[in-house]
Amino acid sequence: MRDEDLTVFGAVDDDEHGITLPRVWVRPKRRLTPETSAGFEVIAFAEVVLGVHLYPWQQWLLVHALELNPDGSYRFRKVIVEVARQNGKTTLMGVLAAWWLFIDSQKHPDKVKPSRFLVVGAAQTLDNAKGPYTTVKEWCNPAPQSDEERDLVIPELSAMTEKFVNTNGEEAIQLKSKARYIVRADKSIRSKSAARVIFDELREQHTDDGWNAVSQTTKAVWSSQLWGISNAGDYRSVTLKTQVEKGRKLADGEQGDDTFGFFEWSAPDKCPVDDADAIRQANPSIGYGSMTVDSVRSDIDGMSETSFRTEVLCQWVTADIVPFIRPDLWKAGIDADSVIPDANRVVLAVDTSADRRTSYVAAAGLRADGLPHVELIARRDGMLWVPGYLAKVREKWGVSEVAVQSRGCPAVDFVDPLQEAGWTVHLIEGFRLGACAGRFLDRIREGKLRHLPQPAVEMQASVAVTKRLGEVELWDRQKSALQISGLIAESEALYALETMAGDGVKPKLQPSHNIKIRF
Repeated sequence: MRDEDLTVFGAVDDDEHGITLPRVWVRPKRRLTPETSAGFEVIAFAEVVLGVHLYPWQQWLLVHALELNPDGSYRFRKVIVEVARQNGKTTLMGVLAAWWLFIDSQKHPDKVKPSRFLVVGAAQTLDNAKGPYTTVKEWCNPAPQSDEERDLVIPELSAMTEKFVNTNGEEAIQLKSKARYIVRADKSIRSKSAARVIFDELREQHTDDGWNAVSQTTKAVWSSQLWGISNAGDYRSVTLKTQVEKGRKLADGEQGDDTFGFFEWSAPDKCPVDDADAIRQANPSIGYGSMTVDSVRSDIDGMSETSFRTEVLCQWVTADIVPFIRPDLWKAGIDADSVIPDANRVVLAVDTSADRRTSYVAAAGLRADGLPHVELIARRDGMLWVPGYLAKVREKWGVSEVAVQSRGCPAVDFVDPLQEAGWTVHLIEGFRLGACAGRFLDRIREGKLRHLPQPAVEMQASVAVTKRLGEVELWDRQKSALQISGLIAESEALYALETMAGDGVKPKLQPSHNIKIRF
């Protein structure tokens, strides 16, 4: 099959139909045929078994994304797809998940036994992950309870299905072969080993925590594959942004990961919002169902331009935020070899996200050249772990000072326990709240702050904003696109280091060591 021969998929090349070929994509390594791509088999499965006729762009994507290596394994371990909303993503993922579960799970029992074959549907929330899963469940229901349910059941698939697990948060389809399909909220996937993963609505991932948890599940499985599918994101969509940037570089022919597939249906940047060709490029389903160019244009007046470009034209619009810290200035302070000498004073700081889900411990100290160094030394879920962790730090390295915001945030809960445990607690309150953000920015602007390359803090710095209180700027936890507690902790540690040498709530106990920590 030649890439330009789109009639193979029933594509129509005229002004009334969407453009089947994505605007940006990674090219195949060899000619794609039924022997070199499993996509043809999925298309036939959809047509013959499921009774689903896929749109041309869906067929094209399956053929290209399911390219095979000579040994029968998938070329792409990860597949990232960007396409505008309402173009049939859920149907496509339902078809693919069903084929994985009922057909693909039995193809290579010598490599992956059906009993070890796990399909995972993941998303930011459980409800978002359930879209394709619900479709598959309707097709294979072994015990339909109503005429409506019976009308949806496909007998061949129902006969292969052993049971459903309907417990909230533990939903699963289990086949008689013991192959399973489960759906989970992203952070509930840890420790599972999955053969296939669908990660829906990647644009909703505002930190990398969920992606990191899910993407690790496929590493130990032969010929595993993870699909991330979404429309375009915005300045908050840090996970999708990283994947898109990587995919675009690969599509441009830059050397990189040969196992990473990227396919983007989007309108060209800066195009007029009503441009017909741009609309067709981002909406490849136009003309094959109820969607038309005119029906898409009718939404222009009812949406903001930003929303229309993101939702309908699948374009990234990132001008909604001006970060307090310019990204180029932040990057200029990165020093992978930066350390605090053992003899130098170190101050820690603790902060917790507004939802109390994640706590951070940061450290600040002076380097041998006199420049301040800041660094995250811990980030974990919840709050209960913090006192115990700090006790171990003090026991090992003799650090005795910690800065904590003392009002209006969850970290307040640490003040009394830390004081009782023997820490010198520097209270960040009043004018010091503004001084923390301001001093932090001053040091960055002056080129007088060094920090390690830590992606978690870099992402927070790129979206952190402040609010004005009188004549000073305070970190704004609510309006920042991400929770920024790691960045706040670093700024508080720096402030205490530079201005609060003897100004703290004194400990009731004295630390047993006075050897300083080295990071």
